[in-house]
Amino acid sequence: MPTQPSSSITYTRSVARSASVRRGSPGPLGEHPKEASGVAFSAPLVGLFLLIGGVIGFLSGLIGIGGGSFMIPALVAIFGAMIPSADLAVKMAFGTNLVVGAITAFTGFTVHRRHLSDRWRTVLPLAATSILGALCGSTAASHLPGGLLRIFFGIAALVVSASMLLKPEHDERPVPHLSPALLLPLGLAIGFSASLVGLGGAVFTTIVLVSILRYPMRQVVGISTFVQTVGALFGALGYMINGLGKPGLPHFSVGYVNLLAAGGMMITGVPLARLGAVYTHRINATALKRVFAVALLAIAILMIGGVGRK
Repeated sequence: MPTQPSSSITYTRSVARSASVRRGSPGPLGEHPKEASGVAFSAPLVGLFLLIGGVIGFLSGLIGIGGGSFMIPALVAIFGAMIPSADLAVKMAFGTNLVVGAITAFTGFTVHRRHLSDRWRTVLPLAATSILGALCGSTAASHLPGGLLRIFFGIAALVVSASMLLKPEHDERPVPHLSPALLLPLGLAIGFSASLVGLGGAVFTTIVLVSILRYPMRQVVGISTFVQTVGALFGALGYMINGLGKPGLPHFSVGYVNLLAAGGMMITGVPLARLGAVYTHRINATALKRVFAVALLAIAILMIGGVGRK
């Protein structure tokens, strides 16, 4: 049989390599070109992040909910439309939400820190072990499939929804004495479970202290915001580290955290959360909270059922 000239072979391989780069598919040797590894952002998309951050931030301040419970489904939908991998979209949503959660919780802590003068014996053990728990939770999440993480988040959202419906608004119970032997493992469990599902931990801290340990609700806000600040910060760090070098990450990403999305949501979310807190006594916040609890219940069911999953 006649042999193909070497110049023709070289030309054919060159065309195939160029086509694979244009398609973002592996080349002849299986390499993934860098040009295909990033997903670009558009101005409307940045505007969408600003809008989501503002709306959820305002509602969080208005009715005292954990905004991450509503922000994660929105981020899963946005990243899912940008990224071909549904697994990557879920992990990006979790990591990015934790960065926003850490900053917003810190702003809340600056308001409530004056009420913690005699509560540091409770706060510090919880926060210290939540750091380790958050790092372990984010590491575990990075090795689990996105579909399973969606189910875990859905279950957590069901718990948050029930907490919003059942949480007492006025509670004058005495403050119980909690030993470090109890608080240390609780902080570890709170940090792990919250980071595993992309949440900061404030809602889990509130549920454990109020519903299980019978802590008065009026004393919990400052504790929970500090625990969330620490836990969400180190949880986000875990998502960053475990996502480094992963293929297909959008531009402006450090691991599983997208800094552009987080920054956009914080720009509007933080000030509007403070504005929402100002108006919280001018509306029937209890009734509105129940409406959002039902909405979150529906979101939880959709996440567990995998609606919108690729």
